[in-house]
Parts: sequence; C-alpha cells; structure tokens
Amino acid sequence: MRNRITCRGLLRVGLTALLLCTLGMAPRPSSETHLWELVSAPSSPDQRQTPRQPWIILEQKIRLHQTVLDALRDPEHPVPSGVVLDLTSETSHEMVIDSRTPGALSTIIIQGHFPKAAYSDITLVIKDRSIAGTIRMDKRVFRIQSIGNDEHLLVELAPEKLPHD
Repeated sequence: MRNRITCRGLLRVGLTALLLCTLGMAPRPSSETHLWELVSAPSSPDQRQTPRQPWIILEQKIRLHQTVLDALRDPEHPVPSGVVLDLTSETSHEMVIDSRTPGALSTIIIQGHFPKAAYSDITLVIKDRSIAGTIRMDKRVFRIQSIGNDEHLLVELAPEKLPHD
C-alpha cells in the first residue's frame, strides 16, 4: 500500500512541476503594441514573379492586429501610446500619435511621427477593419493599402521614380 501512495505522490509532484514549467515557458505579452505583423509569403520554385513597377522597392503582406486597430479607431478609448510600426523585417519604430480625428464616411484619421527619425510624417486612415496610408521617414516612403479580404500590403516606394501626374 505504501508504494501506491508514493507513486501517486510522485505522479502528483511530477504533473505539478510540468504544469509550472509549461506556464513559465509561455510567451510574455510584449510591452510594445505592434499595429501589424509582416507575413512571409510562401515561395515555390514554379511560382512566377509578377513584374513590379519601377518605383516599387519592396512589397510585403501585413496582418493587422485587430485589438490595436480597434483602440486606434475607437474615439471613446484614450489615444494609445507605444504603437509600433514594422516597416521591414529589420526596421520597427514606435509611433507618436499627434492627432486622431473623425473623417468622412466613418473613417478615423491618425497623424503622427517617429520621434527617433530626423524627419517623419505618418498619415493613416482607418475604416472598419481596413487601413490605408502613407509613412515618410527620412528619404524613405511607404504606402499601406487594403487588397481585400482583410489583407493589406505594405509597399516601399522610390519617390524619384514615380510617374509625374
């Protein structure tokens, strides 16, 4: 009888230790709030690359974080701080929101800047679950556009190669 109690006790201790280790390994919530994450596109050898316009440097699919988007969109919610924009896999910047104003057709217009950049200007327009806008940072220009089905594209542009109006 003593062996059964010891085995049960050992099993209970082992399961408790396993549970505590699992909880300790859980990802910690980030102190930063990323508006989106970059989505890596699956590549296959037989997949044809579509030719790009000469003014497009980089195109990257992004997935919006709806909780951050909701906080930016909701006028009853305080203006969030610490919102991070991921421009490339190596470049992320915290945005300072200068204004959040209602726009036409139930949109919200966010204007801001990157405090660590010499020059920056951010304009984002949010409508429902979509976002569009322009980000200028030093000499770089990025455009965010909705491509349908809750998907978005982050495009880096070469302004000197854009066609004239």
